[in-house]
Amino acid sequence: MREQPLRLLAGAAAGALATVADTEQWPDLRTRVATALAPDLVELVSARMDEARSRLVAVPRARLELARAEFTTEWRGSIHTMLWERPEAAGPLRAVLHDVSPALPRVVGDFAAGATAPR
Repeated sequence: MREQPLRLLAGAAAGALATVADTEQWPDLRTRVATALAPDLVELVSARMDEARSRLVAVPRARLELARAEFTTEWRGSIHTMLWERPEAAGPLRAVLHDVSPALPRVVGDFAAGATAPR
């Protein structure tokens, strides 16, 4: 079953986006993640990410960590859904995350081929 590895990958991607939401790295990572997940819908996915980001960066500093957690939760679900519908996007998304932060947890398995992560 591919459910758990996809959830982990979605969580890592959402967390990376939340981490850079208020930095100059946002536009690049947003576009790369959107391209990996939905090459035919990059503008739509990017616009949705920008809407969520605007809510995050508008909160007072004292609520920033909570806002990051909310962003992560929202986008973990959205990314997981996109990966479930298009599992071949897992490889390109892993590559983006690896480029951005080699320290992010690695998810093993070739989802496009239907392999699963070890238990």
